[in-house]
Amino acid sequence: MSQIEILSQEVDTDNGQPSYYRMLDGGKYFRYITIDPGTLDEEDLSFPPALLEKLPAFPAGDWNSGRIARAENGVLYFVETIKKGLPSIDHIWHEKSFDYLSLQMKKRLGANVHLVTAPHVHPENRDVIAKFARFPWEVERYALETKSYEWIKGHGIGPQFLGHLTEDGRVIGFLMEKLEGRHATIADLPACKEVVGRLHALGILHGDLNKHNFLITGKDARIIDFETAKLSSDRDKMYQEAQTLEKELLDESGRGGMSVI
Repeated sequence: MSQIEILSQEVDTDNGQPSYYRMLDGGKYFRYITIDPGTLDEEDLSFPPALLEKLPAFPAGDWNSGRIARAENGVLYFVETIKKGLPSIDHIWHEKSFDYLSLQMKKRLGANVHLVTAPHVHPENRDVIAKFARFPWEVERYALETKSYEWIKGHGIGPQFLGHLTEDGRVIGFLMEKLEGRHATIADLPACKEVVGRLHALGILHGDLNKHNFLITGKDARIIDFETAKLSSDRDKMYQEAQTLEKELLDESGRGGMSVI
């Protein structure tokens, strides 16, 4: 299995659910693998080196989805391998797109967020942020966020959107600039109010203004997460959202504490 790399995994053995994996075969074929409940123990399912030692040989051919189970004789085998039409982000608004295989993953910042090296992406050859759906059911979330970056383009509200991110021809996410700065504190309340005011002026309700979704760059604040943003004409909700800022900047619970700086 030396040619197989586990890129992403979702394991939930406590609830008797299948385990899901996104794998790269031979450096070019993306394989989405489901392992039936009870096929392996949690330790093997959660630890990629151990799992790779136990997987059956991958069939050759043009397939992207497979299911593994354990036969009555105890041997693991592929129940099926098929070629599926996987979901794609269909709102393509930026003129540039970049293939996942052209990126060098440098650091995992969150389940779906990576710091990547991509000299061909940023004009100054800086590291950038890749945000993408690992599994088909996550695509819709990043389809919505992709639209948000079109809405705020040119308004200095968030990071620069650098292009769509593709996998095997379908769009699974996007690349954005890596802003240099720090997370907001209560001392940054005026700057945070100002950037939220510009967001609301565009008719956008953010939906999750915790302090970790602000980044302070110099004297300015930027918003760095738009997964819950939506267009809205409800001025009362926008007023209420703005009124929560002081409480959120004082919050010490760690809610939303994934760092992308």
